[in-house]
Amino acid sequence: MMRYRDAGVDIARADAVKDDIGRAVQSTWTPAVRRLPGGFAGIMRWPGAGGAPLLAATMDGVGTKLHVGLAAGRAGDAAADLVYHGANDLLAHGARPLAFLDYVAQARLDAAVLRDIVSGLARASREVGAVLIGGETAEMPDTYLEGVVDVAGCMIGAVAEGAVVDGAAVRAGDVVLGLASAGLHTNGFSLARRVVAASGLALDDALPGATGSVGDALLAPHRWYGRAVLPLAEAGRLKAIAHVTGGGIAGNLVRVLPAGVRAMIDPRAWRTPPLFRWLCEAGGVPLDDARRVFNMGVGLALVCERGEAEAAHAALAAAGETVYRIGAVEAGERGVVWDDR
Repeated sequence: MMRYRDAGVDIARADAVKDDIGRAVQSTWTPAVRRLPGGFAGIMRWPGAGGAPLLAATMDGVGTKLHVGLAAGRAGDAAADLVYHGANDLLAHGARPLAFLDYVAQARLDAAVLRDIVSGLARASREVGAVLIGGETAEMPDTYLEGVVDVAGCMIGAVAEGAVVDGAAVRAGDVVLGLASAGLHTNGFSLARRVVAASGLALDDALPGATGSVGDALLAPHRWYGRAVLPLAEAGRLKAIAHVTGGGIAGNLVRVLPAGVRAMIDPRAWRTPPLFRWLCEAGGVPLDDARRVFNMGVGLALVCERGEAEAAHAALAAAGETVYRIGAVEAGERGVVWDDR
Protein backbone atom coordinates (compact mmCIF):
# COMPACT_ATOMS: atom_id res chain seq x y z
CA MET A 1 0.00 0.00 0.00
CA MET A 2 1.33 3.43 -0.96
CA ARG A 3 0.16 6.74 0.46
CA TYR A 4 1.27 10.25 -0.48
CA ARG A 5 3.08 10.75 2.82
CA ASP A 6 5.11 7.59 2.09
CA ALA A 7 6.35 9.37 -1.04
CA GLY A 8 7.54 12.26 1.11
CA VAL A 9 4.52 14.58 0.83
CA ASP A 10 2.26 15.19 3.83
CA ILE A 11 -0.70 17.33 2.68
CA ALA A 12 -2.08 17.89 6.19
CA ARG A 13 1.28 19.04 7.51
CA ALA A 14 1.81 21.31 4.50
CA ASP A 15 -1.62 22.89 5.01
CA ALA A 16 -0.81 23.54 8.67
CA VAL A 17 2.47 25.24 7.71
CA LYS A 18 0.64 27.42 5.16
CA ASP A 19 -1.92 28.43 7.77
CA ASP A 20 0.89 29.38 10.13
CA ILE A 21 2.71 31.63 7.66
CA GLY A 22 -0.54 33.19 6.53
CA ARG A 23 -0.52 35.58 9.45
CA ALA A 24 2.79 37.06 8.32
CA VAL A 25 1.55 37.36 4.75
CA GLN A 26 -1.66 39.14 5.71
CA SER A 27 0.21 41.54 7.95
CA THR A 28 1.44 43.24 4.74
CA TRP A 29 -2.02 43.71 3.24
CA THR A 30 -3.49 47.16 2.69
CA PRO A 31 -7.11 48.05 1.87
CA ALA A 32 -6.15 47.63 -1.81
CA VAL A 33 -6.12 43.84 -1.41
CA ARG A 34 -9.29 41.97 -2.41
CA ARG A 35 -9.59 39.31 0.28
CA LEU A 36 -10.31 35.86 -1.17
CA PRO A 37 -10.47 33.18 1.54
CA GLY A 38 -8.93 30.07 0.00
CA GLY A 39 -8.17 32.00 -3.18
CA PHE A 40 -6.21 30.54 -6.08
CA ALA A 41 -4.60 33.91 -6.85
CA GLY A 42 -3.97 37.22 -5.14
CA ILE A 43 -6.05 40.19 -6.33
CA MET A 44 -5.59 43.88 -5.58
CA ARG A 45 -6.44 47.34 -6.85
CA TRP A 46 -3.86 49.55 -8.51
CA PRO A 47 -3.13 52.43 -6.12
CA GLY A 48 -4.74 55.63 -7.33
CA ALA A 49 -6.13 54.04 -10.50
CA GLY A 50 -9.87 54.24 -10.00
CA GLY A 51 -11.85 52.22 -12.51
CA ALA A 52 -8.84 50.26 -13.73
CA PRO A 53 -8.98 46.44 -13.86
CA LEU A 54 -7.75 44.67 -10.76
CA LEU A 55 -4.32 43.07 -10.74
CA ALA A 56 -4.31 39.27 -10.30
CA ALA A 57 -1.18 37.21 -9.68
CA THR A 58 -0.21 33.67 -8.75
CA MET A 59 3.08 31.84 -8.20
CA ASP A 60 4.01 28.16 -8.46
CA GLY A 61 6.67 25.66 -9.50
CA VAL A 62 6.63 22.70 -11.89
CA GLY A 63 7.61 20.26 -9.15
CA THR A 64 8.60 16.65 -9.60
CA LYS A 65 6.95 16.31 -13.02
CA LEU A 66 10.23 17.79 -14.19
CA HIS A 67 12.00 14.54 -13.23
CA VAL A 68 9.73 12.67 -15.64
CA GLY A 69 10.24 15.32 -18.31
CA LEU A 70 14.02 15.16 -17.96
CA ALA A 71 14.03 11.35 -18.08
CA ALA A 72 11.91 11.41 -21.24
CA GLY A 73 13.90 14.23 -22.89
CA ARG A 74 10.80 16.46 -22.65
CA ALA A 75 11.65 19.01 -19.97
CA GLY A 76 10.03 21.74 -22.09
CA ASP A 77 6.67 19.96 -22.03
CA ALA A 78 6.77 19.70 -18.24
CA ALA A 79 7.78 23.36 -17.95
CA ALA A 80 4.92 24.46 -20.21
CA ASP A 81 2.51 23.06 -17.64
CA LEU A 82 3.60 25.73 -15.18
CA VAL A 83 2.13 28.37 -17.49
CA TYR A 84 -1.13 26.46 -17.91
CA HIS A 85 -1.33 25.91 -14.16
CA GLY A 86 -0.84 29.62 -13.41
CA ALA A 87 -3.33 30.67 -16.08
CA ASN A 88 -5.95 28.34 -14.62
CA ASP A 89 -5.34 29.71 -11.12
CA LEU A 90 -6.18 33.17 -12.48
CA LEU A 91 -9.16 31.72 -14.33
CA ALA A 92 -10.55 30.49 -11.00
CA HIS A 93 -11.34 34.14 -10.24
CA GLY A 94 -12.34 35.19 -13.74
CA ALA A 95 -8.99 36.84 -14.55
CA ARG A 96 -7.28 36.82 -17.95
CA PRO A 97 -3.52 36.07 -18.17
CA LEU A 98 -1.34 38.98 -19.24
CA ALA A 99 2.29 38.21 -18.43
CA PHE A 100 4.51 35.44 -17.08
CA LEU A 101 7.90 35.57 -15.34
CA ASP A 102 10.05 32.49 -14.88
CA TYR A 103 12.83 31.23 -12.63
CA VAL A 104 15.09 28.40 -13.85
CA ALA A 105 17.96 27.06 -11.73
CA GLN A 106 20.50 24.23 -11.87
CA ALA A 107 23.76 23.32 -10.19
CA ARG A 108 25.38 23.82 -13.61
CA LEU A 109 23.35 25.26 -16.45
CA ASP A 110 22.74 22.82 -19.28
CA ALA A 111 22.22 24.89 -22.43
CA ALA A 112 20.12 22.27 -24.22
CA VAL A 113 17.82 21.72 -21.23
CA LEU A 114 17.52 25.46 -20.69
CA ARG A 115 16.55 26.05 -24.32
CA ASP A 116 13.96 23.28 -24.14
CA ILE A 117 12.45 24.70 -20.94
CA VAL A 118 12.26 28.29 -22.14
CA SER A 119 10.82 27.15 -25.48
CA GLY A 120 8.11 25.26 -23.59
CA LEU A 121 7.33 28.28 -21.42
CA ALA A 122 7.14 30.53 -24.48
CA ARG A 123 4.90 28.12 -26.38
CA ALA A 124 2.46 27.86 -23.48
CA SER A 125 2.52 31.62 -22.89
CA ARG A 126 1.49 32.22 -26.49
CA GLU A 127 -1.32 29.69 -26.11
CA VAL A 128 -2.85 31.36 -23.03
CA GLY A 129 -2.34 34.87 -24.40
CA ALA A 130 0.40 35.98 -22.02
CA VAL A 131 3.78 37.55 -22.76
CA LEU A 132 6.91 35.99 -21.27
CA ILE A 133 8.02 39.33 -19.90
CA GLY A 134 11.15 38.34 -18.00
CA GLY A 135 12.72 35.95 -15.55
CA GLU A 136 15.81 34.70 -13.78
CA THR A 137 18.32 31.99 -14.62
CA ALA A 138 20.51 30.83 -11.74
CA GLU A 139 23.50 28.52 -11.46
CA MET A 140 23.93 27.34 -7.84
CA PRO A 141 26.11 24.25 -7.32
CA ASP A 142 25.73 24.28 -3.54
CA THR A 143 21.93 24.42 -3.70
CA TYR A 144 20.90 21.99 -6.45
CA LEU A 145 21.90 18.41 -7.21
CA GLU A 146 23.67 17.68 -10.49
CA GLY A 147 21.23 16.85 -13.27
CA VAL A 148 18.27 18.42 -11.47
CA VAL A 149 16.49 21.54 -12.70
CA ASP A 150 14.05 23.76 -10.82
CA VAL A 151 11.45 25.83 -12.66
CA ALA A 152 9.05 28.27 -11.02
CA GLY A 153 7.08 31.22 -12.25
CA CYS A 154 4.60 34.00 -11.62
CA MET A 155 1.52 34.55 -13.78
CA ILE A 156 0.04 38.05 -13.80
CA GLY A 157 -3.42 38.89 -15.06
CA ALA A 158 -6.34 41.28 -14.80
CA VAL A 159 -10.04 41.15 -14.01
CA ALA A 160 -12.73 43.84 -13.85
CA GLU A 161 -13.68 44.63 -10.26
CA GLY A 162 -17.30 43.63 -10.79
CA ALA A 163 -16.37 40.40 -12.54
CA VAL A 164 -14.31 38.68 -9.82
CA VAL A 165 -15.51 35.09 -9.30
CA ASP A 166 -15.17 34.27 -5.61
CA GLY A 167 -17.90 31.76 -4.67
CA ALA A 168 -19.70 34.14 -2.33
CA ALA A 169 -22.99 33.72 -4.23
CA VAL A 170 -23.01 29.90 -4.10
CA ARG A 171 -26.28 28.62 -2.60
CA ALA A 172 -28.02 25.32 -1.90
CA GLY A 173 -29.53 23.98 -5.12
CA ASP A 174 -26.62 25.04 -7.34
CA VAL A 175 -25.02 22.53 -9.70
CA VAL A 176 -21.35 21.47 -9.90
CA LEU A 177 -19.96 20.81 -13.38
CA GLY A 178 -16.58 19.20 -13.99
CA LEU A 179 -14.28 19.60 -16.99
CA ALA A 180 -12.14 16.63 -17.94
CA SER A 181 -8.42 16.66 -17.21
CA ALA A 182 -5.80 15.28 -19.59
CA GLY A 183 -4.09 13.27 -16.84
CA LEU A 184 -2.21 14.11 -13.67
CA HIS A 185 -1.70 17.71 -14.82
CA THR A 186 0.89 19.02 -12.32
CA ASN A 187 0.10 17.20 -9.08
CA GLY A 188 0.72 13.84 -7.45
CA PHE A 189 3.97 13.06 -9.23
CA SER A 190 5.93 12.16 -6.10
CA LEU A 191 3.47 9.31 -5.53
CA ALA A 192 3.00 8.46 -9.23
CA ARG A 193 6.77 8.19 -9.80
CA ARG A 194 7.08 5.85 -6.83
CA VAL A 195 4.30 3.63 -8.18
CA VAL A 196 5.94 3.49 -11.61
CA ALA A 197 9.31 2.61 -10.08
CA ALA A 198 7.78 -0.20 -8.01
CA SER A 199 5.89 -1.56 -11.04
CA GLY A 200 9.11 -2.13 -13.00
CA LEU A 201 7.70 -0.37 -16.06
CA ALA A 202 9.81 2.06 -18.08
CA LEU A 203 8.49 5.33 -19.46
CA ASP A 204 8.35 3.91 -22.99
CA ASP A 205 6.42 0.79 -21.92
CA ALA A 206 2.71 0.57 -22.70
CA LEU A 207 0.40 1.76 -19.93
CA PRO A 208 -1.74 -1.21 -18.86
CA GLY A 209 -5.40 -0.78 -19.77
CA ALA A 210 -4.77 2.20 -22.04
CA THR A 211 -3.34 3.19 -25.39
CA GLY A 212 0.05 4.90 -25.38
CA SER A 213 3.05 4.70 -23.11
CA VAL A 214 3.53 5.32 -19.41
CA GLY A 215 5.62 8.40 -20.24
CA ASP A 216 2.99 9.84 -22.56
CA ALA A 217 0.31 9.39 -19.90
CA LEU A 218 2.41 11.03 -17.20
CA LEU A 219 3.47 13.91 -19.41
CA ALA A 220 0.02 14.66 -20.84
CA PRO A 221 -0.23 18.48 -20.71
CA HIS A 222 -1.96 20.39 -17.95
CA ARG A 223 -5.00 21.66 -19.84
CA TRP A 224 -5.79 25.37 -20.21
CA TYR A 225 -9.53 25.93 -19.81
CA GLY A 226 -9.71 29.66 -20.45
CA ARG A 227 -11.06 29.64 -24.00
CA ALA A 228 -14.19 27.82 -22.92
CA VAL A 229 -14.64 29.19 -19.40
CA LEU A 230 -13.74 32.89 -19.62
CA PRO A 231 -16.78 33.84 -21.75
CA LEU A 232 -19.09 32.29 -19.13
CA ALA A 233 -17.21 33.87 -16.23
CA GLU A 234 -17.17 37.32 -17.81
CA ALA A 235 -20.89 37.07 -18.53
CA GLY A 236 -21.55 36.39 -14.83
CA ARG A 237 -22.89 32.89 -15.46
CA LEU A 238 -20.55 31.10 -13.03
CA LYS A 239 -20.70 31.47 -9.25
CA ALA A 240 -17.47 29.66 -8.45
CA ILE A 241 -14.51 28.05 -10.21
CA ALA A 242 -12.10 25.62 -8.56
CA HIS A 243 -8.82 24.63 -10.19
CA VAL A 244 -8.30 20.99 -9.23
CA THR A 245 -4.65 20.68 -8.25
CA GLY A 246 -2.98 19.35 -5.08
CA GLY A 247 -5.70 18.27 -2.67
CA GLY A 248 -7.93 16.84 -5.39
CA ILE A 249 -11.51 17.77 -6.18
CA ALA A 250 -12.65 18.08 -2.56
CA GLY A 251 -9.60 19.96 -1.33
CA ASN A 252 -9.94 22.63 -4.01
CA LEU A 253 -13.70 22.93 -4.40
CA VAL A 254 -14.10 23.63 -0.68
CA ARG A 255 -11.89 26.69 -1.11
CA VAL A 256 -14.62 28.48 -3.08
CA LEU A 257 -17.63 27.50 -0.95
CA PRO A 258 -19.14 29.94 1.55
CA ALA A 259 -20.22 28.95 5.04
CA GLY A 260 -23.51 27.07 5.30
CA VAL A 261 -23.25 24.93 2.16
CA ARG A 262 -21.52 21.74 1.12
CA ALA A 263 -20.97 20.14 -2.27
CA MET A 264 -22.00 16.53 -2.80
CA ILE A 265 -19.83 14.88 -5.47
CA ASP A 266 -21.11 11.83 -7.37
CA PRO A 267 -18.12 9.71 -8.53
CA ARG A 268 -20.44 7.80 -10.88
CA ALA A 269 -20.87 10.95 -12.98
CA TRP A 270 -17.66 10.20 -14.90
CA ARG A 271 -15.40 7.25 -15.57
CA THR A 272 -12.02 7.44 -13.85
CA PRO A 273 -9.35 7.49 -16.62
CA PRO A 274 -7.07 4.43 -17.04
CA LEU A 275 -3.96 6.18 -15.66
CA PHE A 276 -5.57 6.81 -12.28
CA ARG A 277 -7.05 3.30 -12.11
CA TRP A 278 -3.65 1.78 -12.87
CA LEU A 279 -1.82 3.95 -10.33
CA CYS A 280 -4.27 2.90 -7.63
CA GLU A 281 -4.11 -0.79 -8.54
CA ALA A 282 -0.36 -1.03 -9.17
CA GLY A 283 0.54 1.00 -6.09
CA GLY A 284 -2.20 -0.23 -3.79
CA VAL A 285 -3.14 3.42 -3.28
CA PRO A 286 -6.25 3.66 -1.06
CA LEU A 287 -9.18 5.41 -2.73
CA ASP A 288 -9.38 8.14 -0.10
CA ASP A 289 -5.69 8.93 -0.56
CA ALA A 290 -6.01 8.90 -4.36
CA ARG A 291 -8.86 11.40 -4.15
CA ARG A 292 -6.76 13.73 -2.00
CA VAL A 293 -3.72 13.48 -4.29
CA PHE A 294 -5.01 13.12 -7.85
CA ASN A 295 -7.65 15.02 -9.84
CA MET A 296 -9.20 11.65 -10.81
CA GLY A 297 -10.07 12.93 -14.28
CA VAL A 298 -11.57 16.35 -13.44
CA GLY A 299 -9.30 19.36 -13.90
CA LEU A 300 -11.73 22.20 -13.22
CA ALA A 301 -14.95 22.37 -11.18
CA LEU A 302 -17.58 25.02 -11.88
CA VAL A 303 -20.60 26.02 -9.79
CA CYS A 304 -23.65 27.57 -11.44
CA GLU A 305 -27.36 27.97 -10.80
CA ARG A 306 -29.47 24.89 -11.54
CA GLY A 307 -31.39 26.77 -14.22
CA GLU A 308 -28.11 27.75 -15.90
CA ALA A 309 -26.51 24.30 -15.83
CA GLU A 310 -27.87 22.91 -19.09
CA ALA A 311 -26.94 26.00 -21.12
CA ALA A 312 -23.50 26.23 -19.49
CA HIS A 313 -22.92 22.54 -20.19
CA ALA A 314 -23.83 23.05 -23.84
CA ALA A 315 -21.61 26.14 -24.22
CA LEU A 316 -18.62 24.37 -22.67
CA ALA A 317 -19.12 21.29 -24.85
CA ALA A 318 -19.44 23.48 -27.96
CA ALA A 319 -16.08 25.04 -27.03
CA GLY A 320 -14.48 21.58 -27.07
CA GLU A 321 -14.63 20.59 -23.41
CA THR A 322 -15.69 17.21 -22.05
CA VAL A 323 -18.22 18.19 -19.38
CA TYR A 324 -19.65 16.16 -16.50
CA ARG A 325 -22.42 17.08 -14.08
CA ILE A 326 -20.50 15.90 -11.03
CA GLY A 327 -22.58 17.10 -8.12
CA ALA A 328 -24.82 19.58 -6.37
CA VAL A 329 -24.69 22.08 -3.55
CA GLU A 330 -26.87 21.60 -0.48
CA ALA A 331 -27.28 23.23 2.90
CA GLY A 332 -24.92 21.95 5.58
CA GLU A 333 -21.55 22.38 7.17
CA ARG A 334 -19.08 23.89 4.71
CA GLY A 335 -17.22 21.10 2.95
CA VAL A 336 -17.16 18.61 0.08
CA VAL A 337 -18.53 15.10 0.45
CA TRP A 338 -18.04 12.14 -1.89
CA ASP A 339 -21.43 10.46 -2.35
CA ASP A 340 -20.41 6.79 -2.62
CA ARG A 341 -23.91 5.37 -2.11
